[in-house]
Amino acid sequence: MLKPAWYLPGADWYAQVPDRPGIDDDGQDVVNMLAQMLGDNARLDPPVTVAMTYISLLAVEHLGDIMTHAAELHDLGELARLVCGLNLMQAHLTQAIQRIAANTDARAFPGSVDAPAAALRAVVDSLSAAGANSELVAGHLKEAHLRLNGLTQ
Repeated sequence: MLKPAWYLPGADWYAQVPDRPGIDDDGQDVVNMLAQMLGDNARLDPPVTVAMTYISLLAVEHLGDIMTHAAELHDLGELARLVCGLNLMQAHLTQAIQRIAANTDARAFPGSVDAPAAALRAVVDSLSAAGANSELVAGHLKEAHLRLNGLTQ
């Protein structure tokens, strides 16, 4: 769950979903299955983490392809919804990176207690910088979303 932050949009992305163009029944079945697999009761073990990462990578690769080769199929309203979703994805990534940095700093990961302090400090510093820069990306996406919403209202 996201913690409140300055870079989050005021819009409820999920409330915008019913307005989206429909997908076929097979596609909706896949969405429902993934939502169930990745929902509140999802296992938190390494195999599920790998599966979630794989699915996420497939999804963002698809978004990149769509915005490269099929931009003309999406109007400004759909673009606003997409940018809002990207903002939320970036916000989740931002906070995940920040939690990883905090857990690394606290030596919460198995094996980290025995790692050299200087090496672990360098990892924490890199992750902390990534988390701070990631906030800026999310903030720019929020601004773009707000401007797009102004164009489509």
